[in-house]
Amino acid sequence: MKASYYLVLVFPCLCAVGFAPDPSLTKDFWNSPQFVSSFMGSYGFRSEIEPRISKSEQFLLREVVAKSENQLKEAIVYLESKINAKSSAAIDFALATMYYQDGRLSISAQTYEKALRKFPSFLRARKNLGFVYLSLGSLQKAGESLAQAISLGDSEGVTYVALGYCHLSLGRFLAAENAYRMGILLFPESKDARNGLVNCLLSTGRYPESLALLDELIEKDPENDFCHYARASALQGMDREKDALVALETLRRMGKLKTAGLVTIGDLYHNLGLYDLSLSRYQEALDNKQKLSLSQYVRVARILIQRGSYEDGFAYLRKIERAFGKTFSTEDRKEVLLLQAEVLKATGKQSEAVKMLRQVVEFYPLEGKALFLLGQHAWDENDHARASLFFERAAKVKEWQVRALIEHARMKVSVREYDESIRLLQEVQAIDPQPRIDRYMQSIQNLVLSSRIQP
Repeated sequence: MKASYYLVLVFPCLCAVGFAPDPSLTKDFWNSPQFVSSFMGSYGFRSEIEPRISKSEQFLLREVVAKSENQLKEAIVYLESKINAKSSAAIDFALATMYYQDGRLSISAQTYEKALRKFPSFLRARKNLGFVYLSLGSLQKAGESLAQAISLGDSEGVTYVALGYCHLSLGRFLAAENAYRMGILLFPESKDARNGLVNCLLSTGRYPESLALLDELIEKDPENDFCHYARASALQGMDREKDALVALETLRRMGKLKTAGLVTIGDLYHNLGLYDLSLSRYQEALDNKQKLSLSQYVRVARILIQRGSYEDGFAYLRKIERAFGKTFSTEDRKEVLLLQAEVLKATGKQSEAVKMLRQVVEFYPLEGKALFLLGQHAWDENDHARASLFFERAAKVKEWQVRALIEHARMKVSVREYDESIRLLQEVQAIDPQPRIDRYMQSIQNLVLSSRIQP
């Protein structure tokens, strides 16, 4: 079989998530004539810079290469039977390359390593080892091997593009950018090199520069969905949400927007106050055959509930139950119960909401939101002692401390326990000073003063 067939299996082109463009090397890179030529090269060897082979090894190599064209597995078995510890590193190289052609990546890497132990400056073995490690997902080893190949004299664009990908994936943005720029210079038709450079610019917050490059790329290739995703990302980074929406809607009209992208459009419309459009995009995402993740469903439900669309939000929660109920983790269950309780409370179904909140607190005694909501319910029921207990427990949770203290203080004011309310608000100011709390305390103190001077 051809090597390119396995390259597609090893490194498929991944779809972008949301509108953050995927930096993965595409099948166009792995199947390009430049890569195949660079990797496969020739089974012949350059004796001046590569390991020497004897006449008998030359004959063996010609025999095996001819056999591998139609009988690759048989050629591998035959070469394995002929190779030994004294064989030239060139023979190990040939066997490693055949292993790669046969999709046996781990043993291919081991055999390239064996060749390099025999002949450390074997450039092609070093470079090919880098590509094999890259296919295996061992990015650190791949980057090291590709960099060594370049130091040994490799100057092919595909090597720089692959090295750039390794650096980018490992968060080394400056090194990745330098590699990608060199890749573009040596391999100008490579979309992966330009895509990688765009990702470097986005990752380092250089949005105007990335936008200028993307506009140029889109002009040349208007159907390039990577560029549209990246352009939306750059525009949002520049706080140009309306323009980001246009970029994503363009992808949607092209039929290339994934489900997570529809959720992103819904979020952007929501941020702009366009709630009807927001809801329609969320619904479109939900109706897609591609399944949303649990966290995305929950986020959609939360946004709908926060904007007061309780019926729609609850419908999403029911769909979550149907889609994920049997696979809920305890944390997932807590999140859904909290949202359901919030909807029930907002729609006047207090007893059902309290039942759910108590379930949450039973499993998570320090779940601040549930404790806070239970405190509010007890206050509504005029059970001030129980409300105080819940507010005090909520105040022990860092994320809810300030809100619980303020709500507790408000309740104390409602029952004319002014000194206690001021103490609670002073605790708030010690944690998170706020002018509005100062004004609130002053109004309470004025109330206390006026009540004292009344006959």
